[in-house]
Amino acid sequence: MAMKGIVKAINPQRGMVAIQTDGNGYTIIELLANTDIHLGDEMAWENDTGLGSEIYLNRTQGRKMEVYVQNHWVNANQLRQQLLL
Repeated sequence: MAMKGIVKAINPQRGMVAIQTDGNGYTIIELLANTDIHLGDEMAWENDTGLGSEIYLNRTQGRKMEVYVQNHWVNANQLRQQLLL
């Protein structure tokens, strides 16, 4: 199932990003390269359960990036722990 969401939180020291999805909480990804990503960027990806290495599309910037998916369906009160803040 195709998914999409908005970047809502970033831990730049760890390269961790929280993407808020409609009705599914947050997806947590780790950037594998020094990728330029910003709060408010719209992201899209194909696999709503895939973990590990995946390709995500930054729709705002119009480019694909390889990321490491850490978790899906994370609720807001778990974000600090998930982002290693």
